[in-house]
Amino acid sequence: MGAGSSGKGGLVLPLILALLASGVGGGVGAVFLGAPAGKWMAERKSEAAVGGGGGGHGGGHGSAAPALHVLENLVVNPAGSEGTRYLLISVALQPSNPKLVPQLAALDIPFRHSLLAYLGSKTVEELADIHRREALVAEISALLEEIAGPGIISRIYLPQYVLQ
Repeated sequence: MGAGSSGKGGLVLPLILALLASGVGGGVGAVFLGAPAGKWMAERKSEAAVGGGGGGHGGGHGSAAPALHVLENLVVNPAGSEGTRYLLISVALQPSNPKLVPQLAALDIPFRHSLLAYLGSKTVEELADIHRREALVAEISALLEEIAGPGIISRIYLPQYVLQ
């Protein structure tokens, strides 16, 4: 009896400790890394939009950074992953005219809703295949153009793409 119960108890305690450690580690990372990293990224984005200057490259067409609307930190469980995998993605939208950024910002929630539904329908294999990335960007562009209207979005960037 003593050997059977110590074997069962010997498996439960490490499992509980592992779950507790991963939860604490994730919480500490989110609190101490998430907020400062987000603040740092926002500062960089605002500096690029305001200060903009480049190093003179670009053939005399100006050196200001393009105006963008960024849909940051979308988290999706891929199809068939049963919650064991996730995609963390940010999507940057470059409008055809910089004055259209407020129009894109006003559509932030419909954009996010559609992106979450679309990306959640993709499998891990589809999202992980680097050769499918350009096709994925083209599909995202078509999806968001249905919401914004034709000709509003000129380019889509994926500045953050983490599949775990």
